[in-house]
Parts: sequence; C-alpha cells; structure tokens
Amino acid sequence: MLTPERIVAFRDRLIDERAAATDRLREVTGSAGFDEPESEWAGELSQYDNHTSDSGPALEMRAINLGLVNHERDTIAQIDSALERIRGGTYGICTECGRDIPIDRLEALPYAETCTDCGARMAAPRGTGTRRPIEEEVLRPPFGGRDPARAFDDPGIHGEDMWDQLAQYGTANSPQDEEAGNSRGADRD
Repeated sequence: MLTPERIVAFRDRLIDERAAATDRLREVTGSAGFDEPESEWAGELSQYDNHTSDSGPALEMRAINLGLVNHERDTIAQIDSALERIRGGTYGICTECGRDIPIDRLEALPYAETCTDCGARMAAPRGTGTRRPIEEEVLRPPFGGRDPARAFDDPGIHGEDMWDQLAQYGTANSPQDEEAGNSRGADRD
C-alpha cells in the first residue's frame, strides 16, 4: 500500500511529466506546420512539376512528427487518468485485478494502471486468454507464418516456386532485365 507521502511524490512527478509532455507537444506542433498548406511547409509554390519522390523527405518528416504528436497526446491522457485515480483514491491499485501495483513499476512508469502480471497478460499473444486487438485474428503471415503448428507445413509452396508460376503470365521486366532462359531476371537470384 502506498503511503500518503509517496502518493504526493508521485502526484508531483506526474504533474511535472505532464508539463514536459505538453511542452514537447507544443514544440512539435508549432514546428511541424500542421496548420499550414503543403506549399508552405514543403517550400514549393506548386507540386505540379515535381516527381512524387521529391515530396518524400518532407512527407516522411511530417509523418514522424504526427507520430510524435500522437505519442505525446496518449502520454498526457494516461497521466491525466493517473491523476484522476489519485483524486479518486485508487492510484496504485490495478484496474484489472484490484491488487496493488508494485512500487518498482510505479517508479518506472508512474501512470501505470495495471500490475505487472495483468500488464504482461494484456500484452500476450492472442489465444492465451488475453485482450488483444481483434485484427490479429484475421491478419496472418503467409505460408503459416509464426504459428509453429502451421509454419511452412506445405513444402509444395515456396516463394520461388510461386514466383515461377506467376511469372509465366508476364512481368514488368524489360528485355534487358531478362537473363537468357530465365524469367526471373539476373538480379533476382
């Protein structure tokens, strides 16, 4: 159980971390140009004469900044939730099982809302009785993927064999890309 002094110390730390996350969010959103048209942040009046790859570096940086913005917003929301649990008197208690969250976990992640066991169970692979994104039920890697029971269980299907079957219908290779008698091209072996 957390002492009142420890709770006050965690509250102060959470407030400081929230202020730092807010500053980082303000810095990224202010410099990323999310409120500006593309012609302003890309330094171009028109994209008409540019190849699409010319916009790549600017778009990549914009995507990175958007990821940083989302991360900081998520962090602020988690900190706000932890501050609300402090106000409600439930800080340091696992929201899943109701047991105390270990002090070491709170020291490492002061806005943790689950104990170590529940956090590990929630992050465990699908099918082990845990909560995971529903998309994982339908997204499967090809050829059996990581499921040890199915991994490469059909020796008749192999990536190169599949290429040979598909290449008989044509490829995007030019004649100079083709090797004599080989539909896959010299650079693919």
